[in-house]
Amino acid sequence: MSSRRVAALTAATAGVAAASYWGVAGAVTWPGRRLLDDRLVLCSVRTAEPLLALTFDDGPDPARIGRFVAVLDGSPCTFFVLGENLRRAPGLARLIVAEGHELACHGDTHQSLARLPPQTTVAALRRARDTIADTCGNAPRFYRPAYGVFNLAGWRAAPRLGMRRTLWSAWARDWEERATPALIATRILRAAAPGAILLLHDADGSPGTPERTLAALPLILEGLRDRGLRTVTLSELVATAHRS
Repeated sequence: MSSRRVAALTAATAGVAAASYWGVAGAVTWPGRRLLDDRLVLCSVRTAEPLLALTFDDGPDPARIGRFVAVLDGSPCTFFVLGENLRRAPGLARLIVAEGHELACHGDTHQSLARLPPQTTVAALRRARDTIADTCGNAPRFYRPAYGVFNLAGWRAAPRLGMRRTLWSAWARDWEERATPALIATRILRAAAPGAILLLHDADGSPGTPERTLAALPLILEGLRDRGLRTVTLSELVATAHRS
């Protein structure tokens, strides 16, 4: 076999392997999510009850999580947390859970899985799951990767570690600098419907992001009440699918 043909076959094999490993990253796109069954990736819940899930990514931030919990004022939500943040301040996990909220896994750091090889991906995901379990007493049931991007290792490892792959039905894009509190609330309320999984952030983003999201929360909660909707944790929302 000629060296040119060997090189071509090698390149083709590498291309197939790369496509297999990184192809699941397309799940984050709206067309990608529409092609996937909810049993593969949880993006919404089919329910007849007037319930939805508000979810928060990237925290917890010690400087702000208490304020988020206070503004939510008993409206149950799900926080997708980073393992490294909980290890710095493990008491935050107990604070969140004590107020009726749920902890889910957002990975160990906010590094995209698109930059991680398989063994590193699995080790980081296991470390994050164990950190959450150790700090709040319950292992997380849901996993949403940083930036919503899966690689094949993370895709396969999450259910093996007892976590359901989770994305969202709509987001507020609250990390954008132009996202005012009013705009954040409008985007969320426009997508609010029974079974929706709505994405916000309680940390990181552009300068001022968490503060703008905090300011939007009273508008969001009031708008949900006006629509006859209320928030529950993801676990509670998923449970309603079996009752509908």
